[in-house]
Amino acid sequence: MLVDGTLRSQSHPDVYGIGDAAAAHTQDGQVLRMGCGPGGLAAACAFHAITARLSGRTPKPLRVKGDALCISLGRHDGILQPTDLDGRPRGTVRTGRPVALLKNAVLRAAGWYNLRYPAIVVAGARQG
Repeated sequence: MLVDGTLRSQSHPDVYGIGDAAAAHTQDGQVLRMGCGPGGLAAACAFHAITARLSGRTPKPLRVKGDALCISLGRHDGILQPTDLDGRPRGTVRTGRPVALLKNAVLRAAGWYNLRYPAIVVAGARQG
């Protein structure tokens, strides 16, 4: 789905696209990679765009400055690769148990907060 900077469909303005269904772009026009990191930011952006429009305000566009791929390879190993916003690798790759623990902590925290405190998640996703 082709979307504008606030994740609104370019062809159907009442429809918003997030996650892997939307071709989200940064302010400079760079296409974001599909994945949980950018998808979560896009979901927060779409939420704020919808609520802004419903209250008569102008929504702010999606802003993403950095990204990384973090992959767990079981409980004892993982890979952390900094990337450009489109997913191209850059920087130093980190591996091992610390990365697996980091990925596990991120997943647990995200799931725990999302389910128990959705208002905190929304407040934390505010665009400044």
